[in-house]
Amino acid sequence: MSQIAKALQVTKAGAIALEVATGELCALDSVAGDGDHGFAMGTAAKAIRHRLAHDPPSDVPGLLDLLAEQFGAVGGSMGALLSVAFSALEERAAADGGGALTGQAVADCLAAVLEALTEFGGAKPGDKTIVDAVAGAHAAAAAAASRGADAAQTLSAAAAGANAGAESTAGMVARIGRASRLGERSRGSVDAGARSCALVLTAVADAYISGDDA
Repeated sequence: MSQIAKALQVTKAGAIALEVATGELCALDSVAGDGDHGFAMGTAAKAIRHRLAHDPPSDVPGLLDLLAEQFGAVGGSMGALLSVAFSALEERAAADGGGALTGQAVADCLAAVLEALTEFGGAKPGDKTIVDAVAGAHAAAAAAASRGADAAQTLSAAAAGANAGAESTAGMVARIGRASRLGERSRGSVDAGARSCALVLTAVADAYISGDDA
């Protein structure tokens, strides 16, 4: 399977995961936000799947540009954050020149996303945001890559790290964004953005592995 074919496959899987989780993500967001995170992510996911079906990009940088555009179009802080994250990945992909995906490349991509999110949004690990899931994913991916894991193994580790990072937000007090106004009342539920990140990375890892097995 070509690089772009595989990228399209895993992107579709991630989009479907967001659509399926619309209700769950809205419920999580209603605890400390306005309850529309799931709708925003679902709207972006549907638009992405429509573009993949009717006007698919021909290379990975083009795909990442599409993702940045569609997430940015839904508006809100999360839309802006994800647009910045995918733009950072697009720059990295263009600079790499289309090399084969390796475990180290997965870890480096997550490092780029983490840097973009923290610089743009100002959140850091422990603030109860998507950054907690991305930081968990990056740490797990970096550890796997350092042991010589391939791309599939590193993605699987990243997904596990993202899920652990997302779950850890349930014990945190929000320190940034709208949820921070709740103080201690924000403790006890998983952050919606962190959960959506974990869902997508899990779907992407599963689709990447199944593509290898096909």
